Amino acid sequence: MLTQQQLSVNAEDATITQFPTKSRASLQAFLVIVVFLSIAAPAVITGGFLIYENYQRTIEQESQAAAGSYADLLQAGMTMPLWNVAPSLGEPLLDTVKIDPSVLRIVVQGVDGETFLQYEKDETSALEESLEIVRNIAFEGERLGSVSLMYSLKAARQRSAADSQLLLTIIIFQLIFSLGVLSYFLRQRVVRPLTALEKAAGGIAGGDLRTAIPVLQNDEFGRLSRQLEIMRGSLEQAFTTLEERVKERTAELVDLNKELKGTLDKLQQAQGNLVQSEKLAALGALVAGVAHELNTPLGNGLTVASSLYDSTRQIHRQFSEGITRTELENYLSDMDEGSHLVVASLERASELVSGFKQVAVDRTSAQRREFKLAEMLAETKMTMSPLFKHTPYKIRIDVPEMILMNSYPGPLGQIITNLMNNALIHAFDDRDHGEIDIVAQPSPIGGEAGVRLTISDDGHGIPEENLSKIFDPFFTTKLGEGGNGLGMHIVHNIVTGVLGGNIDVESQLGKGTCFTISIPLQAPQSSMAKSDIEQGDAFHG
Repeated sequence: MLTQQQLSVNAEDATITQFPTKSRASLQAFLVIVVFLSIAAPAVITGGFLIYENYQRTIEQESQAAAGSYADLLQAGMTMPLWNVAPSLGEPLLDTVKIDPSVLRIVVQGVDGETFLQYEKDETSALEESLEIVRNIAFEGERLGSVSLMYSLKAARQRSAADSQLLLTIIIFQLIFSLGVLSYFLRQRVVRPLTALEKAAGGIAGGDLRTAIPVLQNDEFGRLSRQLEIMRGSLEQAFTTLEERVKERTAELVDLNKELKGTLDKLQQAQGNLVQSEKLAALGALVAGVAHELNTPLGNGLTVASSLYDSTRQIHRQFSEGITRTELENYLSDMDEGSHLVVASLERASELVSGFKQVAVDRTSAQRREFKLAEMLAETKMTMSPLFKHTPYKIRIDVPEMILMNSYPGPLGQIITNLMNNALIHAFDDRDHGEIDIVAQPSPIGGEAGVRLTISDDGHGIPEENLSKIFDPFFTTKLGEGGNGLGMHIVHNIVTGVLGGNIDVESQLGKGTCFTISIPLQAPQSSMAKSDIEQGDAFHG
C-alpha cells in the first residue's frame, strides 16, 4: 500500500528513533542530579555547620566549664591550708581533683611565689593540647597565694569527634534515603511514561499508524499522550486518502508533461527553422564575399588579357605587311608586362579561392585537424572583409605564429565570425569609428596546454542587467530587426562542449565589451554535439 511504503521510507530516513534511549538516560540523570543537589547542598552545608559548632562547643565551652569548676573548687578549698600553712590540709582536695584524667597539672603557690602544693600527671601530658586557668586565693581581703590548673583537651576532642561522626552518618543516610526515594518516583512518574511514549512514537515513525498511544495518568504526560493520540488519528486518516490524491496529481502531471513535450517539440522545430534560415543567410554572405573578392583580380586579369589579345591581332597584321624592329620590341614589352599582371591576378584569385575553400570545408564538415591559430583567424577575417570593407571599423589581430592547435577550426571560426558580426550590429551601431581587437596568448587550462583568446571592441557596451542573459537562447535586443537570439547561445554551447573550454564576458557602457575564451590546444576526445556544429555558422544576436 502506498501509505505504508511512504511511511517505511520516512522511517529509513529518520534517525531520530536512535536517540531517545540516550536522551532519556540523560534526562533522568539530569533530574536526579538537580534534585539531589537541591537536597544535598543544603544538607551538607547545614550538617557541616552543625558539626563545626558541636566540635567547637565541646572543646571550648565544655572543657572551659569543667576546668573552671575545678579551679573554683581549688580556690575555695585551699584558703584554709594556705592560711594555716598546712599542706596536709589541702592534699585531700588535690587528690579529689586529680582523679579526673583530663587534669594534667595543679600548682598551688604561696604569696611569696613558693610552691605550696603540686601535682603533675606525667611527662607526656605536657605534649597534649590543653588550657590553663589561674585563680588568686584570698582571705578577708588578704591575698594568700594562687592556684594554677592545666586541663587536657584530648578527651573533649574525642567526644567531639564521636559526636561529629554520628551526625555525619545521619546526614549521609538521609541523603541516600532521599536519593532512593527521588529515583523511585522519577522512574514511576517520569521515566516510565517517557519510555511508553517513546515506544509508541517509534512504532508510528516505523510506519505503523495503528500503534496505540498508551493511556497515562491525568498529568502532563497524560495530556501529552492524549494529544499524540489525536495526532496519530489525524495522520492515519490523512494517509488513507494520500494514495488517491497522489494518483490524481500524477495524472495531472502526466497531462502537463505531454503538453510541455509538445511545446518543446514546437520550440525545437522553430529553432531549427531559424537556424536553417541563418545558415542560408550565412552561405549567401560567404558567396557574396567570394564574388566580391574575386571580382578585382579576375577583372584585372580579363582587362589585361583583352589588351594582349588586341595587341596580338594587331602585330599579326603588321607582320604580314611588314613589321619594324621598334614595333616588335614594343609588342614584346607589352606582352611581358601584361603576362605578369595576368599571373599576379590569377595567383591572387587562386589564394582567395583556396582560403574560401578551406573556410567552407571547415564550416560544412567540422572536421578535427591541426592548424595554426593565426592562419585560421586570418582566413576568418578575409571572409568577413566584405562586411567591413565599406565601413570605418577596423579589425586588428595579434596572435603569435607559434600557436598550433589540434581542434575544430570550423566551429572556432564560427565563434569568431559571430562575435565580430555582433560587434558590427550592436557595438558599432550608429557610430563613425570602431575597432575590434583579437588577441591570443598561451594559457594553461586545467593542467594542460591551452590558449586564451580575447575578442574586444570599443563600442557601446552591454547593460549590466543583460550580461547574465546574453547566453540564453532567444535573448536579443534586436527582435524584429534581424536578430533571433540564438547566436550567443550556440557560441556558448560550442565553446563549452565541442572545444572543451569556457567563455566569460565583461562590459561597461560607453567603453566596450570583451569576450574571453579559454580553450585547450588539444580539443577533448569526445563525440561532438552535432546540433551545435550544424547550428553554428553565423548567428545574429
